Amino acid sequence: MIIIRYNEIFLKGKNRVPFEKALQKNIRECLTKNNIPFTDVKRIHGRITIFTNEECPQLQYVFGLASYSYATEYSLDFEEIKQQALKFYTKGTFRVSCKRMEDYFISSQDIEKEIGAYVVEKTNAKVKLKDPEINIQIEIMNGHSYIFTESIPGPGGLPITKESHVVLLLQDSNSIKAGIKMMKRGCNLNVYKEKDLDWSELKKYEYGFKIKELTNYPNENTIVIVSDTLENIKEYPFFVFRPLIMQQELHTQ
Repeated sequence: MIIIRYNEIFLKGKNRVPFEKALQKNIRECLTKNNIPFTDVKRIHGRITIFTNEECPQLQYVFGLASYSYATEYSLDFEEIKQQALKFYTKGTFRVSCKRMEDYFISSQDIEKEIGAYVVEKTNAKVKLKDPEINIQIEIMNGHSYIFTESIPGPGGLPITKESHVVLLLQDSNSIKAGIKMMKRGCNLNVYKEKDLDWSELKKYEYGFKIKELTNYPNENTIVIVSDTLENIKEYPFFVFRPLIMQQELHTQ
């Protein structure tokens, strides 16, 4: 089982569901494209869960995905949760972190305290709440408990769809950075080579869309991404996004 988390999608409020479905679709495409066997990809209580026994490191390139964990599913029986959580402790300092996406008979904080005390009793390990060597994480949802020790970061942002095309103007070495920043905002890219630059770095993010290399220079009705910085601002005959300038402005505030 792989548990997927997202964050910016929550800010969409009542419009959240279409973004969740887009992320769900792109995750399916990632699994299929990388030959990862799975039985289902479900949206459950602010999470997306992948039913598979395999790992999929390419998930770190699916925009909209904040983090993911390889988890093991157990029942809601508290004694079983305690016993299984103990197995995730190996050595060094530890803490227990719990999140509940549904009602349970005790609070998340009490779960953390009781299971932490149980691990200490059985192993004499030391609890360290900040930067422990092992973080035993428990999530309660969908009528089950899920236990894991690692959260792998994803690229975050919003999921990309086949709509909202923009053109990335390949101008210099910063162009790839500019393209990635706009993909993070959910933009579907095509590219035009103003200079002969390698853009293969972008292809690893191709989930939910496919990048095309255009042969015609963008016209005045095209939305174009450029790599301008505060030190190098140009004029263009079309509407442009300058994501690297936006980044510089944020850093100077």
